[in-house]
Amino acid sequence: MRPIAKGAAPHIQYRPYAKALDDLVARIGPYCSYCEQPVRHAPEIEHVQPKSKVPSLQFSWNNFLLSCKSCNSNKGASAVVLSETAFPDLDNTFLGLAYCSGGFVTISPNLSPEQVTLMNNLVSLVKLLRHPSGKERPSARDKRADHRSDTWDIAQVQLGHYERFLGKAEVLSLLEEQIVIIASEKGFFSVWMTVFADHPQMCNRFISEFSGTARNCFDGDGKPVPRSNGKI
Repeated sequence: MRPIAKGAAPHIQYRPYAKALDDLVARIGPYCSYCEQPVRHAPEIEHVQPKSKVPSLQFSWNNFLLSCKSCNSNKGASAVVLSETAFPDLDNTFLGLAYCSGGFVTISPNLSPEQVTLMNNLVSLVKLLRHPSGKERPSARDKRADHRSDTWDIAQVQLGHYERFLGKAEVLSLLEEQIVIIASEKGFFSVWMTVFADHPQMCNRFISEFSGTARNCFDGDGKPVPRSNGKI
């Protein structure tokens, strides 16, 4: 899950909160903050602390994320304990999950027991681990795993093209531009970062291309590092 940096609030409050949509897209890109799929058509403002439970934060920038319909619907008005849950604007959630072919997502095996709990609480909120062939299956309208799988296949094809032209600087430069354009259109930042993990230059391009990615969650080679002041 892509760690994001929204930056300071452009306005003290947003009344109604829907007015924050353009600023959110400008800061963190048109992607769901949870599943990472593009939400250019109908992005939804997601309240980390539900409006019904914490009405005082209904208009607060710090309580906003972007969401697709599936993630927002699954999360609904579920109660959130921030100290017990990881979030992409507070932690390095990329470190917390592992992505693989077929659209599967799992909790990273490299976490401490406390961090596993944090990530489990997060993915449970939005039912992110649902998969058509998994123990917990998505609804007919929930295509997040299918879209993630399609993007994985596309990323693998692009990786093949990229590795074929390693050492050919002029061609490789043009190919890099093509790949980051495709990645920004398809979304699923973590898929691209996983598939191109052995190529620091491309990982850094993805970090830069996906606006609002928290740069301090990655080192100079594009490898994830714990987030400063974060729980992961």
